[in-house]
Amino acid sequence: MILIADSGSTKTDWALVPSHLSPLTSHHSPLTTQGLNPYHLSPEAISGVLRGELLPQLPEGRVERVYFYGSGVTPGMQPRMASLLGEAFPSAATVEAQSDLLGAARALCGRSEGIACILGTGSNSCLFDGERILQNTPALGYILGDEGSGAVLGRRFLNALYKGGLSEEIKRDFEATLGLTMAGVIERVYRQPLANRFLASLSEFIHSRIGDDAVRELVVEAFEAFFTRNIVPYGRPGLPVSFVGSIAHYYEAELREAARRRQFSIGTILRSPLEALVAYHLG
Repeated sequence: MILIADSGSTKTDWALVPSHLSPLTSHHSPLTTQGLNPYHLSPEAISGVLRGELLPQLPEGRVERVYFYGSGVTPGMQPRMASLLGEAFPSAATVEAQSDLLGAARALCGRSEGIACILGTGSNSCLFDGERILQNTPALGYILGDEGSGAVLGRRFLNALYKGGLSEEIKRDFEATLGLTMAGVIERVYRQPLANRFLASLSEFIHSRIGDDAVRELVVEAFEAFFTRNIVPYGRPGLPVSFVGSIAHYYEAELREAARRRQFSIGTILRSPLEALVAYHLG
């Protein structure tokens, strides 16, 4: 059996598949545990999740290969994560712990050259040669960067909302729907923890008002900034740009419009990389 994981800070999706199946015939039941970000969790906590949440969900049988892709799995954290996975699956001959960005690249580009991007709560991108990441424009987080992410969409939306860039109708609708005033927004962003998640959570409201011209233009311009700040530096305008993540999935039309304006071609857009990663490792 092959075990493949796509892990964020909140949750991890796992796929357990027989190694003899082809990508076209593979079927698996998705398994879920809490997120396993080695920056946020201690080794003991990660081991506890693997043994307490994951192993009880797995059927009998040897796990021969483990491929884990996750946020926070930097080069410095890879050995720790691989060691913890190896302890949980001592029969596995292969154990890999890789970054979520390499997972995105393998899911989106397979073994071909391309530009792979993540657009979720945060954003990231890389130039991929079919085997490894050649170049990565630093994401810098939602205060200094993360253009095109859910958090930055939320930040730009609130800025427009309270500085007169959007209609009074949308402002009233927003405050009534979320039960917030400007003072409440300031409280959530500056005085409570996890402001990035709060800002990204506004994406649902933004998407519900995408029919408003000003809201749509705000979103398209946010994606244009993503292309300008993150993709242009690769100097490869002819390569297709592919995306994984909920923001890319739900705002596909606006993302394609931004790419058209900046003269980039879109490749693949996936909400989640897991199915494509299964195909990659069975291929």
